[in-house]
Amino acid sequence: MWTGIAGAIVNGGSAIEIALSVHDSVYSTDFASDCIPYYSNDSEKSAIEIEKHVVQTLKKFSKEHLCKFLGAGVALALLREV
Repeated sequence: MWTGIAGAIVNGGSAIEIALSVHDSVYSTDFASDCIPYYSNDSEKSAIEIEKHVVQTLKKFSKEHLCKFLGAGVALALLREV
């Protein structure tokens, strides 16, 4: 399985919406979108929160569907934010 990861700042800069799209290289099979806290004055803390959320979500999906992730793509806009 593969995943695409994107994010956008929402709620006046107090949260970031993280979206994950899971696909098997041909078809999109699932997606998730959640808002987590965003710390505009502490990019390292925000990056840690995003990392924890993404890893937790992918681990949960992997266990529920008995699959392994081979790779991930991260949207450039998310990389620029954090």
